[in-house]
Amino acid sequence: MASLEDIVDRQLHQLLGSGATWFIDVGDRHLSIWIEATNLDLNRLANWGKTFWQRWQRGSLQLFAAEPRQPFPYWWQFWSVASATPQATQIGENTAGDRFIVCGLGSLGQFCIQSLRRFAGEYLSIEICAIERRANIEWEIPQLTELLSEPVIIGDCRQESVLKAAGIDRCRTLLAVTSDEATNIATAIVARRLNPDVHLVVRSSRDNLNALLEKKLGSFVALNPTELPAPAFALAALEENILAAFTIEGQQFRVFQQPVTADSPLVGTPAHRWQRRHQRLISIRSCHSQSSIFQPTRPHRLFNHWPPDLLFEVGDRPIWIERVEVVKSLPVPDPHPIQRLIQQGRQLPEQAEQFWQWIHSDRSRELIFNGLWIGSGLWLLTAILLRYNVPELTWQKAFAAGFILLLGGFGDVFGGLENDPIPPWLLVVCILVAIVSLLFIVGVLGLLAEKLLQARFEFLKKRPPLPTADHVIVVGLDRIGQQVVQILRAFRQPLVILVDNPEQTQLFEDLPMLLGNIPEKLPQAHLETAKSVVLTTADEMLNLEAALIARQATEQRESPIGLVIGIYDPTLTSDLRDLLPRARPLCAYALAAEAFAGAAFGETMLGLFQIDQQTVLIADYTVTAGDTLEGKLIGEVAYGYAVIPIFYNRHEHFLGGETNYQFLPSDTLQLTVGDRLVVLATIDGLRRIEQGKMAPRRLWRLWVGPPRNAEAALEIGNLITKITGLPLPRSRAFIEQLPATLTLEIYEPQAFRLGQQLQALAPVRLFPLT
Repeated sequence: MASLEDIVDRQLHQLLGSGATWFIDVGDRHLSIWIEATNLDLNRLANWGKTFWQRWQRGSLQLFAAEPRQPFPYWWQFWSVASATPQATQIGENTAGDRFIVCGLGSLGQFCIQSLRRFAGEYLSIEICAIERRANIEWEIPQLTELLSEPVIIGDCRQESVLKAAGIDRCRTLLAVTSDEATNIATAIVARRLNPDVHLVVRSSRDNLNALLEKKLGSFVALNPTELPAPAFALAALEENILAAFTIEGQQFRVFQQPVTADSPLVGTPAHRWQRRHQRLISIRSCHSQSSIFQPTRPHRLFNHWPPDLLFEVGDRPIWIERVEVVKSLPVPDPHPIQRLIQQGRQLPEQAEQFWQWIHSDRSRELIFNGLWIGSGLWLLTAILLRYNVPELTWQKAFAAGFILLLGGFGDVFGGLENDPIPPWLLVVCILVAIVSLLFIVGVLGLLAEKLLQARFEFLKKRPPLPTADHVIVVGLDRIGQQVVQILRAFRQPLVILVDNPEQTQLFEDLPMLLGNIPEKLPQAHLETAKSVVLTTADEMLNLEAALIARQATEQRESPIGLVIGIYDPTLTSDLRDLLPRARPLCAYALAAEAFAGAAFGETMLGLFQIDQQTVLIADYTVTAGDTLEGKLIGEVAYGYAVIPIFYNRHEHFLGGETNYQFLPSDTLQLTVGDRLVVLATIDGLRRIEQGKMAPRRLWRLWVGPPRNAEAALEIGNLITKITGLPLPRSRAFIEQLPATLTLEIYEPQAFRLGQQLQALAPVRLFPLT
């Protein structure tokens, strides 16, 4: 009886003739057919495949069409018998439930509870207990009490009895987030004494004290909620391509978007060609759909959601992270002393010319310089006349007497020479020298007084004039407002500051500022030509009123003015977006709370920013024994958890003397215990890492033909292990059987990279089985 492979081979001969070659892969529940030809009737091939599968009906049939000697197909068609979708394994489910204690139920505390529940998700069981000093709690988030595991404990969180009642002995993390930093620090100290293993997350802005406590207490994280959200406010105000800027281990990074225009070099090029050592594509909002065999099944994610062979088209909006290169000049060896003298001699004419230009550039300098050389001449003339006309007067005394005359000491000089014969004409000369020197001294002192008064008036002069166009208006100089101003100044963005508190006028004296009633002063800040308005006052209604005034005043503009509105009630967010389209309502405590929640699960939060209204956290991990990162390739972490690794530090040096750290590290590095990894992640990505819940991999079928040379066979095995993480013995066993097929469970970018690199070493065919 003919085998299935013989039947397929005979029918393909009848269908395609000798103008094509094919590869048939028969599995337990799948039949894959790889056809190579330059010209194929794809409709006819698809009809044959459908008819054959309807007769077979035993599993899945996959047809692939590829160009000769290409590793990936350009056309494919699947048919499969409907089957129940396998349930995803719930990894990391904790039946006992980790316990978290939140001390302080102000705005930040309530948002922390909400973020902790979001972080835990559906499958991670946690217990949240809250402590509040006052009984009359103002709930800002509806139904927040339903997120608590037990009723709120009323009491002072610094007392041992209160912490024991909250279960500090079995607590995983304590979050001290009251508005009083001293209370937060005291609570952390008491909690450490009661439970040496509890993780402490504290709200504090005292950097020096925080560093000392971290060394003393251990497992201690201090965050400042007013600093964390400030970059999100500032970068939203810029409304430019830069989305974030931050520094990791002294290296500056920036996140920016680059819309693809008709004249862009990106048009028509594949995305993978633009992945560089100093720059990575992290997200893309594509305006078109492209059929790709590498299309991930997770398009809703912010990171790693596009096929690696995606071709850029006009209208796409890719987002990149870039490592800003710092150019350092090479050290120049010191020249020989003789060469140094020769170089200095050659520079003398040029330096003299620069000196004369500097003297003549200011009238005061000219007067002082002329006075100096005239005074020096009179000093020398007086010393010579005294030396040769006063008997027994030494050169030393002659120069000293001449200098005293220049300082107006006529009586001091001639009082000591009254018994000596002095020619009358010399006395007249000395009187004239004393008068000239006195006038010179008075003139110099007058110039100095004029300069001092001028500097004083310049110090007290009014602030710079208001910019007339393309400026950002910052309303309010609370702690967040001050941080926003500092960040915008670093970007050299023209600013106008509006305040209603006279005490705040002492801040940023070199920037234009308007003082008074904000709704009345806002139109005076050149709203019609401003780039955006950032509203950071503590009065939520004042922010809303100012935003409405700004939008109404700029209705006639071609593009509406950018509005960044600080809010404290999260229920207003959706309403404000309907009321003020394209406005950016940002809740400072909601942004900061996500960083506190991530820190509560043991991660170190280095900062946060926003992309497409999603909060992106910069998380710092240290790999420990048994955690969800140990033993995984960085590529698996990136694609499985939907994060972007930006810094990797190996706990021990690489072989060969290479550095033990990498910025924007390679996907092929494997994490071991003690390694450090910094990633960009959403709250969903951090939760997946916490639970160990990686995205499912796809099954791929790899066929490798005879290697092009003997050395290529060994390299093939190394590449398979390096890219996929397959144990090296299995890779070596595979290459000993070439040509052969191998089933791999990997992510789409890994499969694409594997096929690209293997095709230079041997004929390759790579296609998915699922």
